[in-house]
Amino acid sequence: MGYWEEVRDVVLKGVDMAVEGVKDGAAKAVEKGKDGVTYTQLKTNLFVEHRKLQTILADLGDHTRDLYREKKDIFSDPVITEIMGKLTKVEDECKRLESEIQKLGFETKK
Repeated sequence: MGYWEEVRDVVLKGVDMAVEGVKDGAAKAVEKGKDGVTYTQLKTNLFVEHRKLQTILADLGDHTRDLYREKKDIFSDPVITEIMGKLTKVEDECKRLESEIQKLGFETKK
C-alpha cells in the first residue's frame, strides 16, 4: 500500500466520522421544514464530492511521487494534467454546494 493510499484511508475514516455529524445536522434541519430537506440533500452531495476529492488527491500524490522518483517532468505529464482537470471540477462543485447551503442559512464547517 502506497503512502497516499494510507492517507486516503485515514481521511475516508474521518469523513465517515463526519457523516455522524451530518445526522445531527439533519435532525436540526428537519425542524426548519422544507429547507431542511434541501439542506440534507445538499450536505449529502457535498460529502460525496469530498470523497471524490480525497480519491483524486491520493491519485495525484501517488502519481507525483512516482514521477519525482523517476526524475521526470511533473508539469508536462498528461496524467497529471488529467488529474488536475478532475480536481478542479470537483473543487468547483464543492464550492457551489457550500454556497447553496449558505444561501439556505445553514453553516458549513471549515
